Amino acid sequence: MRFPLLKPGQKFIYQEKRYTKTGPMTASEEESGKSCMIRRSAEVTLLQSHDERQQDIPQQYTRDQVVTLLKAYQRELKTGLAEHPAEVLKVVEDCDVMTFLSQIDRSGIS
Repeated sequence: MRFPLLKPGQKFIYQEKRYTKTGPMTASEEESGKSCMIRRSAEVTLLQSHDERQQDIPQQYTRDQVVTLLKAYQRELKTGLAEHPAEVLKVVEDCDVMTFLSQIDRSGIS
C-alpha cells in the first residue's frame, strides 16, 4: 500500500525498518525514535496491532484544540517545505480533512 493511505498512528514497514505514521508526510522510526519524511509514492507494509482500534472523530472542538493543532501542522509544513518543497505542496493540494481532524485525538490535545 502507499504511504498516504495510512492513518496517523498506524505502524508499518518501509525499507526494512519499522515506523509509526505521525503526519501527512512524516513518520517516527521505532528503533531510534527519529522523525523522517516519507514520500507519498512510497510503498509500505501495514503492521496490524491487536490493540489497534479506530477512534471516532469528535463532532465539536474547542478553540484551544483547533489552535494547537493548526500550530503543530504549520510547524510540520515549514519543516517539510525546507526539506522537500514539491512533496509538501502535493500533500497540501490533496489535503484530507478527516485525517487532519483525527490528529487531534492522537496528539493528546484535550
